Formats: sequence, C-alpha cells, structure tokens
Amino acid sequence: MPTAELTVLGSGTCAATAKRSMAGYHLAFAGKSILLDIGDGTLRRMLEAGIAYPDVDAIFISHHHIDHVADLVPYLWAVRYSPEVVRRRPLYIVGPPGTNEWYERLASAYGDWLLDLPFSLIIEDRESESWEWQGIPIETRPMYHSVPVNGYRFDLNGTILVYTGDTGYHANVVALAQHADWLMIECSFLDDHEPIETHLTPAGVGRVAGEANVKRIILTHLYPECDRGDLRAQIQKAFAGPCVVAEDLLKIAL
Repeated sequence: MPTAELTVLGSGTCAATAKRSMAGYHLAFAGKSILLDIGDGTLRRMLEAGIAYPDVDAIFISHHHIDHVADLVPYLWAVRYSPEVVRRRPLYIVGPPGTNEWYERLASAYGDWLLDLPFSLIIEDRESESWEWQGIPIETRPMYHSVPVNGYRFDLNGTILVYTGDTGYHANVVALAQHADWLMIECSFLDDHEPIETHLTPAGVGRVAGEANVKRIILTHLYPECDRGDLRAQIQKAFAGPCVVAEDLLKIAL
C-alpha cells in the first residue's frame, strides 16, 4: 500500500511558462507536510492543490538558485502576517552549505521581521550526511551543478524517494539513487540539445537510472523544449522502467 503522497507544485525552471511553475514539490507522509524546494509559484500551487500552507513542517532546499527558493520569503510573509493564520510550532529548513548565511542575507534584503517570527526556525546546513528527522531516515549528497546542490534520499517506511535537484551526471547521483523506488530527477532538455554538464537530458537520466537500479523515475525541471519534443520516446530508449513526466498539480501515491 502507498505510504506517502507527492504533489508536484512546480515542474518547470527559470523559463517561466503558464503551464509549469518553478521547482516545488509537496510530500505528505506520516502526518507530516514537507516541501522539496520552494520556487516561484509554490505558494499559489499549494492553494490550488488544497494543501494547507501554514501547516508545512519542513522545507528541504536543494540549492539557492531563484527558481528553487523564490517563494520562501512570500511563504514566510503569508504565515507571519495573514490574520487568520496562527502558527507556533517550529519550521525546519535544510539546505546545502551556506544556507544559514544565505537566510541572513535575505533578512538584510527584506527586513528584520525574518529574524523575528512568532515561531522558531531551525535552519541546518547539511552535506554528505545521514540523519533522522521526525522518524524519517534522510541522506544527502552533493550533486553536480554550478553551485552547491543537495540531493535528498528519504526512507518513507521502506519506500525510497530520491530527489536530485539540479545536476549533471555524477557518481554521487548514482550512489544516492541506488535501488530507489522513486527517483525524481531533473531532465532539463531533449537529447539533441547542446550538452550542458550541469544538467541532464533523457540519455543522462537513463544512465543514472540504469546504474542505480531504480524502479521508477519522475522527470521534472523541464524546460519548454521538453514539451515541444517527444520526451517520453527519448526516455524509453534510455530507461525501460515506469516513467512519469511531471506536470504541475500532479499527485502521485508513492
């Protein structure tokens, strides 16, 4: 039986389109409400999906590029100042090295209210670690991108979900994804796109999935060209297992 539900809040990138918001995903598991990245459009998509945004327990940030974090300040503003919202329990935020310093710079830019919330923020910098949060075993490894990126591996009562964030092919991606039940992996461009070492195409996704022996993949972080070509056909050449092409507001029982 499924133990968790994943809702795609943003399957896109910095290339703004009406179809795809920037990166954001909601994971509901064991009564916990978890965000994986919080790019532009995440707050709106939560409302559209019927997810109670004040009840988020944790935010796992892959990296600090705007298309993965732009809605953090609007989210905190909404929770802090909406008259009908009263929040007292802590909010747990995890990100790659430099996340605490990055948050302090946000406060410098947007105001000291970010340092004076009516609930506590627990902000942790993590890299190449395994730990447990609220009974959920979690592992992170650095991915391969132009800035520090954390990939995350969650053990959801025996179901393994891995989220890569932005990355090119790297041994760490394969190691983190080993035998995952679900690999949510970026697939930025089609195979005929000019190679970019820090992003993946279907061929690279297939290489990771094959070497890691994953069961299923979810393709996300899709630039507009992925909607203009036959992404699924290219993936099927590289990976024979079940494949979901993410769309905003898609719900997946894990």
